[in-house]
Amino acid sequence: MLTAMTDAGPDSKPWHSDGVHFRCKGPECGDCCSGKKGSGYVWVSETEMRAIATQLGLEICQFTTKYVRQVGNRYSLIEKSNQDCIFYIKDKGCGVYDARPTQCRTYPFWPEVVRTPESWALEALQCPGIDKEEPRVPGEEVAKQLVIDAKRFSMHRE
Repeated sequence: MLTAMTDAGPDSKPWHSDGVHFRCKGPECGDCCSGKKGSGYVWVSETEMRAIATQLGLEICQFTTKYVRQVGNRYSLIEKSNQDCIFYIKDKGCGVYDARPTQCRTYPFWPEVVRTPESWALEALQCPGIDKEEPRVPGEEVAKQLVIDAKRFSMHRE
């Protein structure tokens, strides 16, 4: 399954099997949560919406009315007018951190980001946590995150 998510051939290891340098810069950064890179989607499943609603003390219908938009047959969190995630709090981070969606939990270990060394380097231009000076995340953890992230696509069909 991992080779399907990267450009590694059937007999070769993925380029990231020895690990990659990454450390989330946390609340002091927020680049992946803010509108700095422009508008985007934070895809959420019904299970994830329920978890966030529970954390906020809301009924699911209250939560979805206030914080969710439908895009085709999927659901995304809405954005603030400055394109920040609705739950991003500047200099503090995620306001629903414990219930944050899988998409947020697995970044930057998405298939399109770790597909090649070049795609990883390109993402590093936008994410200050991807840096050779940062600690190495083991290849096993990268593979684990890729599998978790792949499951989010089936979750959105709930």
